[in-house]
Amino acid sequence: MTIHSFGYSPSTTDKERNDQDFTLFFQHLNLLKEHRNSILECREYFFCSLSFARCSWPYVRGDGPLCLGYLLLGWRRRILTEPCPDCAGKVLVTAFGGSPLSGSNSWAGFCECCLLKKYGRDTVHKPFLRRINFISKLRRRYPEVVWITEDYQSQQFDWKDGLKPVIKQTVSTERTVVPVSLAILLRKLSDVAAESFL
Repeated sequence: MTIHSFGYSPSTTDKERNDQDFTLFFQHLNLLKEHRNSILECREYFFCSLSFARCSWPYVRGDGPLCLGYLLLGWRRRILTEPCPDCAGKVLVTAFGGSPLSGSNSWAGFCECCLLKKYGRDTVHKPFLRRINFISKLRRRYPEVVWITEDYQSQQFDWKDGLKPVIKQTVSTERTVVPVSLAILLRKLSDVAAESFL
């Protein structure tokens, strides 16, 4: 018997949309940083999904899309940052993946100094397992989806008694929040910034 384990991969790969979202996000990075506390305190903002932000690894639970709140917390704790390979700047990591067994990994992000998208292999200062643990703990502490188990009455065949009543379980998922889109979040934060300027 062979067991296969694969990391997270988005169901649809729309490179154009990812690039547009990435550009929009980093054009407004200062606005997002100014309102970091508001984003971290509001569930609808915290779980804002970003098409370009994700993590992937096999064998261990916890990989998948990275919401805005996870990125902000990772950047603040410097777990999701890397030194820029081309300058003395800091790269804000938005995607990473690799193997928890070998430790080999890769990452992608945005350099605050170069103002360009950057890629790299193998984390420089932070072991890959530290990133896996950090994201896995965030998913447990701040879940976007919860699993719900419900009992229901059914029947089961038994060779001795034939059909007999049993209680079975069904498992479903439920979102804990309906997050705002990136475009709506940026519009709301811009409106708040404009009001505070007046």
